[in-house]
Amino acid sequence: MGYRLINPFTIYVASFSCVILLYALQWSSYYPPLQWPLILFFIFSFALCLLFARKVYNDQNLTSFTSPSPTLKQIIGVTLFLYLLWIIEFIYAGGIPLFLILLGKPFNYRTFGVPSLHVFVVTFSSFYTAYLFHAYLASRRNITLLFCLINLFVALLIMNRGMLLTNLSTLFFIYVLTNESIKSILTLKKFSMLLGTVTILFFLFGAMGTMRVSREIRRLYDRSLVYEVGNATPSFQKSIIPSEFFWSYIYVTSPLANLQHNISKSQPELGRENFFLLLNNEVLPDALSKRITAKFNLSEIQNHQIAENLNASTVFSGSFTYWGWPGMFLMLGLLLVIPFFFRFSGLTESSLLVTFLAMTNTLYAFSIFDNMISFTGFSFQLFYPVFFSGLYKIYCSSGNKSC
Repeated sequence: MGYRLINPFTIYVASFSCVILLYALQWSSYYPPLQWPLILFFIFSFALCLLFARKVYNDQNLTSFTSPSPTLKQIIGVTLFLYLLWIIEFIYAGGIPLFLILLGKPFNYRTFGVPSLHVFVVTFSSFYTAYLFHAYLASRRNITLLFCLINLFVALLIMNRGMLLTNLSTLFFIYVLTNESIKSILTLKKFSMLLGTVTILFFLFGAMGTMRVSREIRRLYDRSLVYEVGNATPSFQKSIIPSEFFWSYIYVTSPLANLQHNISKSQPELGRENFFLLLNNEVLPDALSKRITAKFNLSEIQNHQIAENLNASTVFSGSFTYWGWPGMFLMLGLLLVIPFFFRFSGLTESSLLVTFLAMTNTLYAFSIFDNMISFTGFSFQLFYPVFFSGLYKIYCSSGNKSC
């Protein structure tokens, strides 16, 4: 099964290894060289993750997965419900973001959405897209795939590249998890298709970034703007690589640059107050921590950044800011514990287990960018499989014959 080779621990190792290799290209003049303490930290974390991967996922008796089988009526009903919520969001924002940008009208993606409602509709929509994709792979019904794509399309409507990429990542992991072996996936034809798809996605990601930044300064499509944003080296600017791909490069590698820069510049104090701030701001979901911060008038320590526009800094940067190296090791410990959760959550025999595991893989893959654990916009998605599988068990325990 795919989960034996591709799981949160191996995804962590593969993701950060790729970032480190790309970082070595030094295509941005902003990037400081990586120091040995950080390199040794990653080597240690890789060794632990590979050890845990072998122990946790080789010992599981997951010989098969239960597949979801929603009815067409259920699929249509939930999709209509979600689009009704999206329409409310569009009305609140004064239009559909994609069309606002294409028409050159003012739009700030950072303030889009109805407070509180936005968190629910984004996370549930992402969860439901993944659920439908698993249902499609199980049934091969084209109508199920169509509604999966309809729900996925919302990420383009709201011009949320992060939502689009995390959703596509989850769909990819669902595909991997539901295959009998990795060999059946890594054929030359499928690998070529995957490589081509990733290349197209990276280009589109860059094109969307250039379009958005160009519109903000009222230009049609200025391909050179990304060089200014990422301080591209002359060698890259003179290369044959299209500028659109530089967006992907700086998005993937700048968080590591920020982490190294933050470690070099920060002087954290290892006190109880900072430890509480670490737990509140780096461990708790931000939808909750922001309310705690506001209620108790807590302070937030800002991470050091290589540039104002490049503010992502991996899952570890904030924990170092609050509590130094012990904070980073505490965050590593949390990453080592989370994959055990499904064993105690009642998901083992649920049709939502694949969705849960795939989303957990995505959480670890995107930890190269930010703290996805505290980011409610993603981490809250993990709540839905647990909640609905528990609800289904209660429903069945009442003696319902449809179970």
